[in-house]
Amino acid sequence: MNMRLLIILVLLFPVVIYSAEEIEIQGSFFALIVSDVDGSSSWYQAVLGLEEASRSTEEGSFDIINLVGPGIFVELLQLPHAGERPGGQTQGPFKVGMLVADMERFAATLPAAVSPPNIVFDRENNLLVLQLRDPDNNTVQVMQVLEE
Repeated sequence: MNMRLLIILVLLFPVVIYSAEEIEIQGSFFALIVSDVDGSSSWYQAVLGLEEASRSTEEGSFDIINLVGPGIFVELLQLPHAGERPGGQTQGPFKVGMLVADMERFAATLPAAVSPPNIVFDRENNLLVLQLRDPDNNTVQVMQVLEE
C-alpha cells in the first residue's frame, strides 16, 4: 500500500511544480463584517475609489454590498446578530491589506476627511506601509513593495 502511495506522489510531483509556476495573482478580495453597511460603503468608495457592484439583503438576517475597483473586490456584511468585541469592534476580521504600485500617488488621492497619511518604511520586508481605519475601526493596510 505504501509503495502505491509513493508511486502516485512521484507521478504527481511534476504536475504540482508546473501548476505552481503558472499561478498568477490578479487582484485581491476581502470581506468585513460592519455595523453600518451603507456608511462603510460610502467610506470605501471615497477612500479607495470603489464602486458598488451589487447589493443583497435578507431582512433580519444580512445586508451585503459588494464593491469593486481595479484589482480589488470588497464585500461588506452587516449582520444584526454579530457579536461585539470588548473594544467595540464588530466580530470578524479586523485587519485587511492591499498592494499598490505607487504609495505616494495613492496617498495623494485620499479624501481630505482622511487624516494626513503616515507612510512608514518597513525595512525588514522592504515595504512602504500606510494604515487607514474604516468606520468600524478595522485596519486597512496599504502596502507598496519596493524594488531591491
